[in-house]
Amino acid sequence: QLIKNKDYVFAASSIDFGEAAIELLPNEPWDLSTWQNWVDAIKKLTGKSGKELFMPLRRALTGMDHGPELKYIMPFMNKEIIKHRLTKN
Repeated sequence: QLIKNKDYVFAASSIDFGEAAIELLPNEPWDLSTWQNWVDAIKKLTGKSGKELFMPLRRALTGMDHGPELKYIMPFMNKEIIKHRLTKN
């Protein structure tokens, strides 16, 4: 499956999840709709859904498997923090 993003065409299976999440991270300011819009874009690009989509994001952003809905947390974070947390090993 090929997915067009900006000027590039990617094979969905070749996209690194973290790189896709960073590439698709919207510009600030963020509100309660930002989380869903971002997740929808990641899902479309990577083909991931459900726990395969949400758990890596939750773990990267919060360091936990459970907690408050991320749509409430994301507006309190900034783009640099999220990019850093998505690239940590």
